[in-house]
Amino acid sequence: MKHSSPLPTLLGYTLLQFLLSFSFTTSSNTPEYDFTSHPRFICTPMPVDADPSCFPNAGATSGEEAKATILHLRESLVQQKEIILDQRETIRELTAKLALCEGFGHATNNDHHHALNSHHKRNSSMAYSSSLKELLQRKISALEQQLHYHTAALSDHHHGDHSRMNPDGFLISFPMRTNYMYGRMKKTLLQEIFAFTLCLWIKPGMGPGLGTPFSYSAPGQSNEIVLIEWGNNPIELLIDDKAVTLPLTLTDGRWHHVCVTWSTRDGHWEAYQDGVQRGSGVGLSSWHAIKPGGVFILGQEQDTLGGRFDATQAFVGEMSEVHLWSHVLTSSDIHSLSTCSSHLHGDVFAWTEGEVELHGGVTRHSYDTCH
Repeated sequence: MKHSSPLPTLLGYTLLQFLLSFSFTTSSNTPEYDFTSHPRFICTPMPVDADPSCFPNAGATSGEEAKATILHLRESLVQQKEIILDQRETIRELTAKLALCEGFGHATNNDHHHALNSHHKRNSSMAYSSSLKELLQRKISALEQQLHYHTAALSDHHHGDHSRMNPDGFLISFPMRTNYMYGRMKKTLLQEIFAFTLCLWIKPGMGPGLGTPFSYSAPGQSNEIVLIEWGNNPIELLIDDKAVTLPLTLTDGRWHHVCVTWSTRDGHWEAYQDGVQRGSGVGLSSWHAIKPGGVFILGQEQDTLGGRFDATQAFVGEMSEVHLWSHVLTSSDIHSLSTCSSHLHGDVFAWTEGEVELHGGVTRHSYDTCH
């Protein structure tokens, strides 16, 4: 029987013991190594004379783990690159938003300053407009005064200061209260006016109330200017359909000289009877402009432009020397008219036979109010 030699076996065990002792020495002399973060290699003890084919799983397992580790590292690298790219994109977006916010804040500050400047400009503009309006009103007053003096001078030159007689004078008579008797002035306003003076001689007839001696209807406003005493109501002056009561008394059946003035500035008005101021006030259609293109009617109140009269509001009596000026006459001028010491003629319309149309039975008679 043949025995095998013990030498190879002994050499194998000796080599194994050396390897184990070297591994122990290395482990004890080197710092602790973190095997969890790196691939691990597993050594399998195998006898020298052993057939490697008896251990088929050892090499295969190590190779598969190495491939898996490499794949994992590659995937981590790709993920890190993607994260970096995403972070760069996020940084770009945040930078753009920051720039936008800074620009908006700058624009907001500019808008705030612009709003303050606009508010300041609006206040300045309002103050300037107010000053301009006052300046224009002063200019208007000065021009009205100049116009008044020129009109008075022309009137005195034409009529003569020594003359108190009016040989061309006439009156018109309204014998009854109807809705068809009226007089119409041929002229109209060619442009808007901001003040006026209306003067007339008037002798009321019998019956309750004076009626409507004078009315002016404009497009869009039938009661632009109205002088009326309706029923038991007091005498009223209407401007743009807004009314004030006039402290006048005309119920004695005698001739009276009546004047009313109005100015758009503060809506100031005055009422005169026989050359004496009987009343005044403010707030009557302030800053209103008398509209042009209307119709002047004597003896009726207009509900539409030039018509639709109401008999209960009609005038009964006689009137003469009806004049309308586009400015306010002074109290001395009005007193002179009432005493026949001057013969001022209205610049809007004057009392002449050729300027008055009579309708419905209204009659004309020669008459001199100053006789």
